[in-house]
Amino acid sequence: MIYVTGDTHGEHDINKLLDEDWSGADKPGENDYLIICGDFGFPFLPTDYSPEMPVSEQAKISRYTYEYRLRWLAKRKYTILWVDGNHDNHNFWYNQPVSYWHGGLVNYHPLAPNVIHLKRGEFYEIDGYTFWTMGGAKSHDRLMRIPDVSWWESEIPDYYEMSHGMSVLEEHNYNVDYIITHTLPADLEYPVCKCYYSPEPTGIYLNEIYRRTSFKYWFCGHYHEDINSEAYKIRVLYNDIEALGNY
Repeated sequence: MIYVTGDTHGEHDINKLLDEDWSGADKPGENDYLIICGDFGFPFLPTDYSPEMPVSEQAKISRYTYEYRLRWLAKRKYTILWVDGNHDNHNFWYNQPVSYWHGGLVNYHPLAPNVIHLKRGEFYEIDGYTFWTMGGAKSHDRLMRIPDVSWWESEIPDYYEMSHGMSVLEEHNYNVDYIITHTLPADLEYPVCKCYYSPEPTGIYLNEIYRRTSFKYWFCGHYHEDINSEAYKIRVLYNDIEALGNY
């Protein structure tokens, strides 16, 4: 079984995973997967994982929480898959080893091998379904954040990542079962979420992906809402945990 949910933001929104009574199903087992649609958040602050940095009392608490929660995640029988959002430590993940998994490139979490980062523009086959992934989005609160501490310029996919993602879809004739992103195509923000942000590169790029690609359903997070738009075949997730087979 494959499940999908929205942002966890590190410890802030992980409570939805603690019960593990998802969609009335049995507790997920070793052959099951959970996909998180961005803003995973483990780690977030550089002090969470970098012992050489000066650590305040607050940072010590954050590091302890990060290590404690990764031990908890590592004990889950299921596999945790996620795309990056805007509130993820991109510097950390860009420095992790790259592996090949189920048809695409990934990063394994160094503290939890069952936690796997699905990289941008990749194509995977999992449990008989195909997936295309594209993490990233623009932080609208970046002016309140600190560069390379709580905000990263690489939150927005670069030219190579966007070109790679388009080429990968072209290789598969723009046909995939499910699309997993953090943000929506820019043109669908208002129709789906009744919100409007200034168009940014990730959303503009996803407009073209949406236009060209044949897919069953598109899943994303980012908006801190739970919305199902059957008209646009889009499921926005935050607190809900959905079984993929329902879509």
